[in-house]
Amino acid sequence: MPRTREADAIERAFAHAWIVHDLIPDEEREARMHAFRQWWGSFEIDAFKHALQEGNEADRLVALFALGYLAYEETQALLVPFLASSVRKERWASAMVLGAHQDERAFALLGQLLTDHLEPFSPAAEENKVRNMVFQAERRAKELYGTPTAWERFVHPGLVQIWGEMEGYRDEYTWYLRHRQTITNVLGAWNDPRAIPMLRQALQTCWDIEPRTRGSLQLLHQLEDQLAHTLGQLEAWHALEGLETAGLPPSRFKLARMFLTFGALGVNLLHLQNVYQGNIKLAIAVGTIDAEEVTEVLRERFGLDEYLARANLNVFQQWYQERDELWQWQRRLERGEVEGLSWPRQPFRGEWTAPQEGEKLEEITPTSPGEQPRSEGPVIRKLS
Repeated sequence: MPRTREADAIERAFAHAWIVHDLIPDEEREARMHAFRQWWGSFEIDAFKHALQEGNEADRLVALFALGYLAYEETQALLVPFLASSVRKERWASAMVLGAHQDERAFALLGQLLTDHLEPFSPAAEENKVRNMVFQAERRAKELYGTPTAWERFVHPGLVQIWGEMEGYRDEYTWYLRHRQTITNVLGAWNDPRAIPMLRQALQTCWDIEPRTRGSLQLLHQLEDQLAHTLGQLEAWHALEGLETAGLPPSRFKLARMFLTFGALGVNLLHLQNVYQGNIKLAIAVGTIDAEEVTEVLRERFGLDEYLARANLNVFQQWYQERDELWQWQRRLERGEVEGLSWPRQPFRGEWTAPQEGEKLEEITPTSPGEQPRSEGPVIRKLS
């Protein structure tokens, strides 16, 4: 049975309300959708209206996206007041759905949200130590029970609580970072030159915070690429002039120039990032990118001679992969420098935190009522 527009819109609303990871597991998405429908009775427009007016924050957020995607003309008046909501995510959701329909009341706010609290990701100072302990517990759980998800059995409940708080902070940061990409798409679709300084400032802010950001940079890099790509869509040929890349490799500016060029030529950014993973030769071979068009733009718009224009195109894949954390991790895995369980990025073996002087560590034996470990081994210690 073919999927309906309504079903797609509802799933999209839940995805945008809960967006943190690339893919929400099917069972988790279905559980959330089932809980909403069970409480509000259905996925009809009236149910979403009811949730928007009387639901908790989580349900209101889903309802904002759903009404914007399902019944914008009918519910526009309900969505507009949330532009001034005291709940930050509701302001963002309202601006995104109104902006997707090019409601002028959302335009200026969207530009502000691009850089709103766009700061370096700064987890708690002890995150590396906690992460190392969780990682070792996951590894031990996999050895004993066949799955890393049983790691909580090996550590003190206080560590579980601390890790949960860290994960909460990371998820909040990720939600806003991913939706900055949504906003960038919305502004690009508006095709309004007023968006150029907004996008340009956001790119500069990304470059400013990148050297001071701890942890994974993958999403920040995706945002940077999308900002440059969208500037290209708007044919903002001079948008990169005057931007500072202090603390970053010289190739970062050249990557942005390439993505700006790809945007101007209508190259599909998601295909380049997700399908080809920066493999420019493959993208050229299958016809996604026309090498002659790219070199012509680099020559005519940026003043590169024929040799430099072709060299920039040929070296793009190297620049992209050297920046890409997954590619680097795969090379390290091949060399035995990291563990197979260590993606997303974990410290090298040499970085694993040993107990510091003055810390008291207490041994904890695995506990699992009715279940025995498959093998014997050292216990994981807790920080007391």
